[in-house]
Amino acid sequence: MTDLAAAQLTEICRQAEAGYPEEVFGLVIGRRDASRTFRIRPMTNLANRQPVAGPDGAPRDARTAYMMDAREYLTVQDEMDRDGLEMLMIYHSHPDHDANFSRTDRQWALMTDGEPLWPGVTYLVVSVRAGRTVEASSFGWDPAARDFTRRLVELPAG
Repeated sequence: MTDLAAAQLTEICRQAEAGYPEEVFGLVIGRRDASRTFRIRPMTNLANRQPVAGPDGAPRDARTAYMMDAREYLTVQDEMDRDGLEMLMIYHSHPDHDANFSRTDRQWALMTDGEPLWPGVTYLVVSVRAGRTVEASSFGWDPAARDFTRRLVELPAG
């Protein structure tokens, strides 16, 4: 799983708190073996502008879901291609919920055949309660278990 520097994790937590009470999300790109190359790329959550349905078919908005802007993603993909980088992590917040990998998170991270949509990508979930980050967990694909495994992430002091 990808490990972030304290400053990078602090930035993600700051974004999550600023976006509260809605979910925020973004990408971490870089070279897997060179943490100094990691770049945080916040993304626009379109869940309030376009219909989103959870696994149960119920409508979701930005308080409980995120939706990526394809054009914005293509801009980041162009950056990755130009600079020889790859997507390392997808992060998002859970307003007033634990930093768990929800059923929706898992469903959206897998293809229909049960394989990861983004092989090798770590997912970071940040729990924000009453506008403050309280917990973070990362989730990486375990091929033997055919599931995502959780690792608690130590939050930066402050």
